[in-house]
Order: sequence, then structure tokens, then C-alpha cells
Amino acid sequence: MDSELNFGHGYNETNSIAVIWCIDDVRQTIKNYEIAVELTDDECMEVLDYCLDKHDAEYGMGWENIYQAIVYCFEDKLKGKNDE
Repeated sequence: MDSELNFGHGYNETNSIAVIWCIDDVRQTIKNYEIAVELTDDECMEVLDYCLDKHDAEYGMGWENIYQAIVYCFEDKLKGKNDE
């Protein structure tokens, strides 16, 4: 059975597109950028929410945006790791 993708608020695969970033992408960014931090699922969502709030539609969203959001959102946690 074919099912139509529904993005909510009347948006679906017949009238729009969606680019999805998930908590696994946040964790992949941590790995790729070799950031010495472990984040919970909720903390990863905090990073994604920050990206959503701060992204510039002129330039889109990418790995660097996620990296910068991790650094911004968890600056204190990262400083604690560097002090050890």
C-alpha cells in the first residue's frame, strides 16, 4: 500500500519537500569533528532546536551549523572536558 508522506500543517509530498536532521546527525557531527562530549537524546534535540531557530534560509543547513550549535549550546560542558 502506497502512503503519502505528511509533513503536517497541510504540507505533504505533493506540495512540499522536507529535509530532516536527526539526533543521529548530531552524534555523527560529534564524531566527525572529534568533539569530546557525550549528549543525551534531549541534548541532541536542544542542538537541533537551536539550529532550527538560528538557521539562515539563504544558506540552508549543514554539518558546520550543527557543529557550531553544539559548541554554543554546550560551551560549559566542553570547557569542563578541556579542564580535566
